[in-house]
Amino acid sequence: MAPRPLLLFTTTLSLALPAAGALLLSTYLYNYPLSASKSRTIKTSSSLSPTSSSAPSLKIINPRAYPQNSFTDSCLITLSKSEVRNLTDEEILARFLGGFFGGWIFMPEKGIISLFRLFGRPMIAVGFTGVPMNGKQILSPSAIEMEKLPEKGTVLLGGNFMVLDAQLKGRAKEDEGWEGEGGESFVEVGFGDDRKGFAGMHRFEVLRLSDSTDGKGEEVGGENGGEGKEGGGVQLWYSSVSCNPRENKLPFPKWVFGFHEFYAQCLFRDGVREVLRI
Repeated sequence: MAPRPLLLFTTTLSLALPAAGALLLSTYLYNYPLSASKSRTIKTSSSLSPTSSSAPSLKIINPRAYPQNSFTDSCLITLSKSEVRNLTDEEILARFLGGFFGGWIFMPEKGIISLFRLFGRPMIAVGFTGVPMNGKQILSPSAIEMEKLPEKGTVLLGGNFMVLDAQLKGRAKEDEGWEGEGGESFVEVGFGDDRKGFAGMHRFEVLRLSDSTDGKGEEVGGENGGEGKEGGGVQLWYSSVSCNPRENKLPFPKWVFGFHEFYAQCLFRDGVREVLRI
C-alpha cells in the first residue's frame, strides 16, 4: 500500500499540474475547442446529475457511504438534433470518452501517466473490492474507439482508470431518426481504490429529448410560440465524485478540488468537441 504522503503527492500532481496548464491556456480555450456562444450554454453544478445519485458504481467506490467524505461536480450541455445528427447513444458516448481522455487538456496528465509507466507502475493504481482486474487493457486514449464503448471491466491507460458500468438505451434507425426504451445511456469510469484513501468515478450520460421538446423543456411547433424551434436532441452530462472510502473526511484539501473543477470543465469541452466533430 502506498504511503499517504505519496498518494497525496501523486494525486495533487495529477490534478493540480494539468489544471495549472489549463489555466495558462484559458484565453486560447475561450474559442477552442468550442465557440464562445456554445461554451456559454454549458451549465455547471457542485452536485451530481439527477440520475448519478443512484448509480450502482457509487457503492463500489464508496462502500461505507460516509456523509462528509465526498466532493462532487457536474457539467451539462444540450445539443440539438442537427448537431448530433444520426449518432447513436453509444457513438455519442464513445466520441465523448475519446475526446475527454484524448484532447489537448488531458495531454499533461497523459504525460505524467507515461512517466510513471516508465517506472513500471500506474500513477494511481485503480482497483476495487470484488472487481476483477483481468479485463481488456487500453493503454492510450487514441486506442479508444469512436463508435464503440469499452466493455465493462476494461482497464484504461495503464491501470489508472477502469470501466465500472455501462448502459445503452437508445439506438438510431437508419433514415428514420431515433427510437429507444427511454432513460439515459451512460458509461462510468472509476479511479483510485476503495481500500485506500482515495477513489472516485466519472459518469458520462446521454439523455434523449422528445421531438416535441427543446433543450429548455419547452414545447416546440405548437401554438405557444414554439414554432421554428428545433425539438429533439440530447442532454450530455458529465458527473464526477471523489471520496475518501476509509474515513469521514475529504481525501485531499479543498484547494485541490478547486483546481479539479476548472480542469474538469476543460475536459468536458474537449469531449463535447469530439461529439460535434463531423
